[in-house]
Formats: sequence, structure tokens, C-alpha cells
Amino acid sequence: MNIEAMDLWSAIQKRDNWQDVCFIDGIHLSSEGSKIVLKEILNVLKGAEWEPSLYWKSMPSEFDEDSPYDPIASDGKSTVNLSNWVFPDNDKWD
Repeated sequence: MNIEAMDLWSAIQKRDNWQDVCFIDGIHLSSEGSKIVLKEILNVLKGAEWEPSLYWKSMPSEFDEDSPYDPIASDGKSTVNLSNWVFPDNDKWD
């Protein structure tokens, strides 16, 4: 599946005096430990071959199926699915 893994334990142990500097109580990361973890995560993301697609218009609609709860159309019989409509005030998020 070509899944990238991070060896956070080895990255933390590269720091001098890592046991006292990277952990608050031996379990929870200190700010220095968190910085090391962040650096490793960013290295993996920078090296990954993918393009982020969190742009709101490109994401699939969660409720795009027709529903009996949608507003009634002008014919009085069918419903109108509003989930993919773009309203005039939505352009402020672009």
C-alpha cells in the first residue's frame, strides 16, 4: 500500500538528554518533544506524492442524496436538493 511510517522514538532519542528534555513526566511530550514530532510529520508530508484536496468546493457533499426533507419544487411534487447549490455569499470563502 506504500504507506510511509515515522520512527518517532529514534527521532526523539537523537536529542541530547532526551529523557528530561522531550518528556514532562516520562510519558507526555514537552514542547521540545512536540517540536521533534512536528518536524518528523512535516518531513513525511513534504516528501509525500499527493496534493491536498481540502478546498471546500472540491470535497464531496455529505448529504447529496435526494431526501423527502428537501424543499418542495415548483411543480409541487418533486423535491429540490440544495446540497450542491452555490449561494451568492459563499464566494467570500474562496
